[in-house]
Amino acid sequence: MKKQSSAGFYNKLIRKKWHNPWSCQIDLTYRCKLNCIHCYCKEGRGDKDKELNAEEWKKILDEIQKEGCINITFTGGDPFIRDDFLDIYSYAKNKGFIITIFTSGYGVSEDIINYLKQYPPFSIEITLNGITRDTYESITRIPGSFSKVINIIELLAKTKIRLILKTNCLKQNKDEIVEVKLFTERLLGKPAQKKHRFKYDPIVYPRLNGDKTPCNYRLSFEELLEVKKQDIDIWREYQNCLRSDFSKFKIDNDLLYSCDSWRQHFFINPYGRLKFCIYSDKFSADLKKTSFKDVFYRWPEQILKERFKTASKCQRCSLRHICYYCPSRAYLEKGDEEAPIPYYCELAKKMAKQMSRVI
Repeated sequence: MKKQSSAGFYNKLIRKKWHNPWSCQIDLTYRCKLNCIHCYCKEGRGDKDKELNAEEWKKILDEIQKEGCINITFTGGDPFIRDDFLDIYSYAKNKGFIITIFTSGYGVSEDIINYLKQYPPFSIEITLNGITRDTYESITRIPGSFSKVINIIELLAKTKIRLILKTNCLKQNKDEIVEVKLFTERLLGKPAQKKHRFKYDPIVYPRLNGDKTPCNYRLSFEELLEVKKQDIDIWREYQNCLRSDFSKFKIDNDLLYSCDSWRQHFFINPYGRLKFCIYSDKFSADLKKTSFKDVFYRWPEQILKERFKTASKCQRCSLRHICYYCPSRAYLEKGDEEAPIPYYCELAKKMAKQMSRVI
């Protein structure tokens, strides 16, 4: 029998149906033992009592599997902070879900590692926002967190669990982002067959409660460019992006939501709220009061009816196809789905200028 990757199998399924719930991100909690300056979900730290319990999550897992969900990402906050995480995880694992776990690493114990060695997820992704104690802990604001997380990373690296390290691009760590990549390669090896073990996220967003404090730590276009120039792989990737033909990405300028990730992806927050976008509660529903099936399949009709209602500059902007703008992010940052975000405008304009220089 011919072997096929999970990604290939997934892509074949996606092509068969336009709207199907193949992939889910589950925020099991917004709680975390770290106190990161840029965290987007800080407002939920004291809401443990409102979180769904293990039995409620199992009921949801049953329902989304019945509707065809294959991939699950367990995240937070830090999902390992929950005492019942392994109960929920093992239930999902036994049902055959392909599971990814996002974590800070701080809440991972050796007992958890030993369990995951026996019943491994598809991958674990750990955020490492610095390669020195001072930088890392200036972001997490928890003394001793650096050595603890590095120890966990090194323990996981000795297992067969697929480990990915990732970094947020912040003013505090801009000089160490490439160093984190090099650390990753020394520990886990260089990428083989495009299977990268390091990721970086250039954009920082406001918190879900509208607090814009994280935006203060964003890097300018020039600072992001300097980060990319420090590493040959990142720079080559960026140059290839500049040469990409974006003309094939057709955008209906009248549609408010040009993103279509909601066709196969959905999100559930710690309190059981089903969402079409992680940054928005629009078109959301409480799964404690309604079924997944009753909500998910109504989204196309609702979302595709949404149109620009103002003379927003974003509607017919020629750079919309390379801009980070989206209505949900705009609402989070500006309180208006159609409002331009100056930071995104700056990035798009300067990237377009770079593209014009690349032959």
